[in-house]
Amino acid sequence: MAAGTAAWLPLARAAAVAWMPLARAPMPARYPDTLLGSSEKDYFFRHESNEFFFDRDPSLFRHILNFYQTGKLHFPRHECIAAFDEELAFFGIVPEVIADCCYEDYKDRRRENQERLQDDEETDPDNEPAAADLTFRESLWRAFENPHTSTTALVFYYVTGFFIAVSVLANVLETVPCGARSEGAKSASCGERYALAFFCMDTACVLIFTAEYVLRLLAAPSRFKFVKSVMSLIDVVAIMPYYVGLVMPENEDVSGAFVTLRVFRVFRIFKFSRHSAGLRILGYTLKSCASELGFLLFSLTMAIIIFATVMFYAEKSSKGSAFTSIPAAFWYTIVTMTTLGYGDMVPKTITGKIVGSICSLSGVLVIALPVPVIVSNFSRIYHQSQRAEKRRAQKVRTAGLLERLVSLIASKEAGRALLSEANANATMAEHHHHLLHCLEKTTVSSPATSFLRGCARFNPRASVLLWLGFRGIFLSKAYACTHTFGQAFE
Repeated sequence: MAAGTAAWLPLARAAAVAWMPLARAPMPARYPDTLLGSSEKDYFFRHESNEFFFDRDPSLFRHILNFYQTGKLHFPRHECIAAFDEELAFFGIVPEVIADCCYEDYKDRRRENQERLQDDEETDPDNEPAAADLTFRESLWRAFENPHTSTTALVFYYVTGFFIAVSVLANVLETVPCGARSEGAKSASCGERYALAFFCMDTACVLIFTAEYVLRLLAAPSRFKFVKSVMSLIDVVAIMPYYVGLVMPENEDVSGAFVTLRVFRVFRIFKFSRHSAGLRILGYTLKSCASELGFLLFSLTMAIIIFATVMFYAEKSSKGSAFTSIPAAFWYTIVTMTTLGYGDMVPKTITGKIVGSICSLSGVLVIALPVPVIVSNFSRIYHQSQRAEKRRAQKVRTAGLLERLVSLIASKEAGRALLSEANANATMAEHHHHLLHCLEKTTVSSPATSFLRGCARFNPRASVLLWLGFRGIFLSKAYACTHTFGQAFE
């Protein structure tokens, strides 16, 4: 293996940082599709130094070189996933050759990075077109997705949040007992006693939610994709019980179904996820920890079945035992493994107590193992989201400062242009008055002089020519004045 994977280059240098001496054997034929295994590497050969030079990251090139030497590619968890993908693309290595010990981590990091980049691209103000270039539908969708783009969108954002809170609060308060309507009568809940008030409140909330859903559906870039989204399903489930209750007849046969539908109103609380970044981060965390959660669920299921079976047979001989069947013992094992311990079912035999103790300890171990991973992922995603939010806010502030700076520079340039024009006008007026002063000095008062003064006010050059035609005296002084004034105009 060592001879087969010996290096094929005299010397390889990564980013001009370190020299890596390699054995002088040909590249193995099993990597012909990669950069270093093909003839394309000759483009990077320097004859004057007899070396192959790759201006790449030396820390990442170490993993690439290790792949050619050992045939195994490992993903460096401390490196940037985007930079690692760039190195793989440059050297022509497909990600599928990553070792099994690192492949799942690589796929998770890559998926999270793509989702984060997509979110940053969608919320980046630099990628948004100007408001004047948007259609009404695009403007409406941007107002829903980015409520901070306009005052109207921000007001609607807070109004919908207020009605979500009112709806959830009303759903809770209508079950509170409000006392009997008369003496000797049965105590009624607030929902029954003030049915009209709660109905009007629920109607107002549902109308707001319906209007929001319809507007989102009309403004969505892809209506089919919007209808399939999780938030769209939550919106439908939140408003569906109200409309079904309106058309459902009030009788005892359908009362159970109506109560079941009213339970779905609690899903309105998930609408807060649009208003809370923390809830969205929690959703991303659970999604990224799907493998750990699956392991937890599988382990708990196995342990519950095993301990419930053992507990049933251990308590089977006991008189009056609550463990009447294995499914009945499921409740005890679930409560015990999650360390709740309600006490409604307890073992009576010594064997059952020993099994219950082992079940409790096993539950602590099984549940505690994936929790640090989930907490770590949540902390990492949360801090990444906070940093991305700070970067977006910094971009917005920088764009505002640049815009103000450009406007300030433009105003200064306009002021300089006005000042230059004023100075030019002042210079022209000064030379004009100088010409008149020269004419007054070189001539005596006469009607012709008055006529020439009038001409000089409108056309100084013509007045000078007329003067030279009328009078031939003081020619040298008049010529000097005309020449001086002509230079001023030129």
